[in-house]
Amino acid sequence: MGTPNTPTAPPPSPGLACGTERWFVKTLADPDAAKVNVLSATPISIADLNAFPTHCSGLPEARTFAEEFRVFEIVGRITFIAHQDDRDYHIAIEDLNSPGSTVVAELADTVCMGAVISPHFATLRTAEAMFETLRDGRPVSNLVGTTVRVRGVGFYDFVHGQRGRSSNCIELHPIVVIDRP
Repeated sequence: MGTPNTPTAPPPSPGLACGTERWFVKTLADPDAAKVNVLSATPISIADLNAFPTHCSGLPEARTFAEEFRVFEIVGRITFIAHQDDRDYHIAIEDLNSPGSTVVAELADTVCMGAVISPHFATLRTAEAMFETLRDGRPVSNLVGTTVRVRGVGFYDFVHGQRGRSSNCIELHPIVVIDRP
């Protein structure tokens, strides 16, 4: 510890360094995260999510768009799932009534920097437990074809070749509820 006139180094950030681009928004740890009511969700079809304005590039680091302050609830069929390098589970979900309309939903890993300091940490941990219940000890690839109900925070992501990306780059990131309808 330094003297009053000697600056000290900032404390290390808690959690693993997992991701980068808009990471604190993705993990509900940004300064505006407390403004997101994770207990209130707007039911919407995946096709209707795809009809929102497009924001695929030039995205700010901060939570900016109205959709990023809301939780949406969708029901759809998992078409792809992978555990990514940033430790999130990337889940591509297709609209049951509008084949070809897809959205990416991401389950944040709560050991990562950001998630561990989120004001919604308990909700993120509950979502992880729900996902493990769905897995039931099986490989994640066994969930492909499963119909799920997902609640997640609206989030616009950069185009980076993500499988199942919506036409307007909206995602549900992070997932706050995932189960069978």
